[in-house]
Amino acid sequence: MRRLACLLSALLAAAALAACGGDEEKSSSADATQLDVEVTDAASRPIRLTLRCGGTCDVARLDEALTIDPERACTQQYGGPEKAHVTGTVDGRPVDVTLDRADGCGIAAYEALFTSFGRNPPLAG
Repeated sequence: MRRLACLLSALLAAAALAACGGDEEKSSSADATQLDVEVTDAASRPIRLTLRCGGTCDVARLDEALTIDPERACTQQYGGPEKAHVTGTVDGRPVDVTLDRADGCGIAAYEALFTSFGRNPPLAG
């Protein structure tokens, strides 16, 4: 019985250490995501903000939104005049891109930029 208790205790300690290691990886990935965003044409003045992950953002969705593929097919619909110039890092990789809402792909990317951080995108009027 004593051996079983020691074995169970050791297994629980190993599981706790493994769980902690996973959190550290997630935290370091989150710490490596910080973006400076300047939104124009959503208000009378540019809106400047810094978005930090803090472990709660959707890095995969954000990375997809900020990767512009010139070959992609996009719906030809106008979403509004807003533009977001985005610089910084996503998961440690540098980012410097401008998103606009001139077509379906731009609308989706602009919205994903903000919703990945749990925010509503700034919109004109």
